[in-house]
Amino acid sequence: MNDLKNNLNKENKSNEMKYSSVVHWSYGIGGFFTNFIAVALGVRLIFFYENILLLDIVLIGIALIILGFWNMINDPLMGYFSDKSYRFTKKWGRRFPWFVPSAILCCVFYGLVFLVPFRDPLGMFFWLVIISCIYELMYSTWNTNYVALFPEKFRSEKERTKVGGINTITGQFGVALGILIPPLIIIADDLNSYILAGFVVMIIGIIVAISMIPGMREDETLRTIDLNLDDQQKESSFFESLKYVVKQKNMGFYLFTHLAHQVLTFLMLASFPFWTVFILETDSPTTAEIMMAGTFLIGGLVSVPLWIKIGRKYGNRKGFMYGTFATSIFFIPMLFISDLLLTVIIVFLLGIGVGAIWTLMYPTFSDVIDENVLITNKRQEGVYNGIRMFIGRFAAVINAIAFVIVHTFTHYKPGAKTQALPALMGIRILMAGIPMVFYFIAFIVMWKFYDLTPEKVAVNQRILKERGF
Repeated sequence: MNDLKNNLNKENKSNEMKYSSVVHWSYGIGGFFTNFIAVALGVRLIFFYENILLLDIVLIGIALIILGFWNMINDPLMGYFSDKSYRFTKKWGRRFPWFVPSAILCCVFYGLVFLVPFRDPLGMFFWLVIISCIYELMYSTWNTNYVALFPEKFRSEKERTKVGGINTITGQFGVALGILIPPLIIIADDLNSYILAGFVVMIIGIIVAISMIPGMREDETLRTIDLNLDDQQKESSFFESLKYVVKQKNMGFYLFTHLAHQVLTFLMLASFPFWTVFILETDSPTTAEIMMAGTFLIGGLVSVPLWIKIGRKYGNRKGFMYGTFATSIFFIPMLFISDLLLTVIIVFLLGIGVGAIWTLMYPTFSDVIDENVLITNKRQEGVYNGIRMFIGRFAAVINAIAFVIVHTFTHYKPGAKTQALPALMGIRILMAGIPMVFYFIAFIVMWKFYDLTPEKVAVNQRILKERGF
């Protein structure tokens, strides 16, 4: 075990890029998979069930709230179970065996969300609840192990920021295509076109999941170190592990920022179809969505080198601060504008701001995990990421409640061609108002309370290497 530790420490000191670019890109394309599947569902789900199937928004909201609470249970539990060693761990690794089946099944159940066999409200409601809960179980399983592998596999700050940058680039494409592909297939109120769009997204997702296999494989050294650490570490119960994680203040501050980002993602993207149809009142909502998604992608992509440079020079904390503050400011015009050109410009700027969080999300999470490992003297990345997803999935509950409250009190009319002024203001609040508030609070949290500066991160990484972690 000491030889393995020494070899790993020497390797980290002498060669910051341990893995090839093929491995970096294979792992990094997970950003595409994460965002493509999540965005394709998040943008279409409410609009599909409310305006195409005409299911009451209250029932949709109840279904999504149930889904949100289900995620609060399954995310940390899957993280806990994936941290444990099993008979297959020695041969295949701790993360890889969970990843392959869950990623593929995640795509399959995504398609089933739109293949609704019922036309009565109760049948549609239970189909939405059951299928989406199974989908989220698969999503949580693959994503928990995907994110948990990042700090385990990529040890140096240079390699982490490179892979994080790749993840951001592919993630931006995932966001854009998740928004773009369905409307290219969907025909107005044609139910079958939604089913076809779901099938196309499912096939693309499966192909991408297969391409991630080289990046998700754990090499022999990593598998051996994990097994030896398991032998030395006293196994904790789930609630003991949970207690260790939630006691760490920087983890709590990071988790709130992650929640704010998820609220923005859910509400903003779910509002795109409503925005193009009712705020812009365009005759070509598909073209408008393509323009919005395209400029959002371009804004995020051109900002990646900037945020990588800021993260490396000034630290991930300041990158988060600059990104959340700028995005908060960019949201303000969305409360007033009704013009496609102005919308495209503002969405481009929002892409630049949000690009900071996408670029630095995993490196910052790795900083937090490193600190927790020093405090607990245990590697429990699965539990950490399970709790991160637990908090992120609470955004789904906020999303559902926000849509129910806003659509109910502003008298939004499903299936109508136009909406009254209060309903239009409600769309603006969902698109920009609520995300802006959450992001600004996240800026305050990172500025005033989160204290993992570059100096402190460097000290933590040095001590981890000395301890053989």
